[in-house]
Amino acid sequence: MRPDWEDALHHIMVRGIDGKGIFLEGSDKSDLIKRFEELVPEMDINVYAWAIMPNHFHLLARTGNEPLFRFMHRLLTGYAVSYNHRNDRKGYVFQGRFKSILVQEEMYFLNLMKYIHLNPLKAGLVTNYHELQEYRWCGHGSIIGVRKYLWHNRLYALSKFGPSIYDSISRYIKYVSEEISNKTMDELNLGTYILGKQGICDLAQENNGDNRRGCCRVLGNKEFAVSTMNRVKLMGNRVVRDREDTHRKVIRLFTWVADNMGFSTQVILGNTRNPELSDSRALIAWVLSHHLGLSQSDCAGILRMSRSGIRKAISTGIEIYSDSQFIKDITLW
Repeated sequence: MRPDWEDALHHIMVRGIDGKGIFLEGSDKSDLIKRFEELVPEMDINVYAWAIMPNHFHLLARTGNEPLFRFMHRLLTGYAVSYNHRNDRKGYVFQGRFKSILVQEEMYFLNLMKYIHLNPLKAGLVTNYHELQEYRWCGHGSIIGVRKYLWHNRLYALSKFGPSIYDSISRYIKYVSEEISNKTMDELNLGTYILGKQGICDLAQENNGDNRRGCCRVLGNKEFAVSTMNRVKLMGNRVVRDREDTHRKVIRLFTWVADNMGFSTQVILGNTRNPELSDSRALIAWVLSHHLGLSQSDCAGILRMSRSGIRKAISTGIEIYSDSQFIKDITLW
């Protein structure tokens, strides 16, 4: 489960499949930025820091009326279809689902902004701070006014350094030049606590924190972790937003398949096997997973399939329908 609510602040990380470079060309990075330009204002997302690296990208973003998963699935699915078309390939582009950490703003906002914007410098994509401010694929130049990205909320980020824009830019530049400790970088990437069925786990006391699975990861102090856990318990399933809206879209999807592919919901969920029916199930599986943001477990439950079966169906859906006009239109639902 990925807890999310209006005004939640997230550190979001997305990696290419098997660690491969998926943003190697300027056209790749420009494609992703075009999608930011369209989706960030449309879906009421505030982006405060960002960096596009050869095989991954980072966002520091706050959700609004729309849930995070819907924004990310529209962003990533649209990019994946476009990337596969440009490179004449099929299959997955990203390494699983995106990773997000719920952030305690007053403690970690500034460090996260610094860490994200320094990624190109730390990775050797640029060699100094002057080159970093000219680097097109990172929010640093936008913050200091060298580059202009209307979807990047630089004014809110600069407000953390004072009311005067000019003075704030100077303070920001000075702040970015200060080192970040290795311990802090680990926290920014992994979080400080995991919230799970067994309660709150302090990642500082865990040797394998990067592999732990739980309800969610948070980046904040113990009080923030406890407050988040209490909110999760109080909200229950409502912590994952817009379930009713998702249910309506699932029904609409099955209706579309019945009207356009000739297979009723009863037939799709039954035991009949033939190639055309398998293709219809593959379409549904991919849309459920990549457009509606449902887990493979949820997809398997809806389609009454095994885990291995649903994985195969999703993969088949990508291969068959990646260029389908229906797939392109469905993101507008």
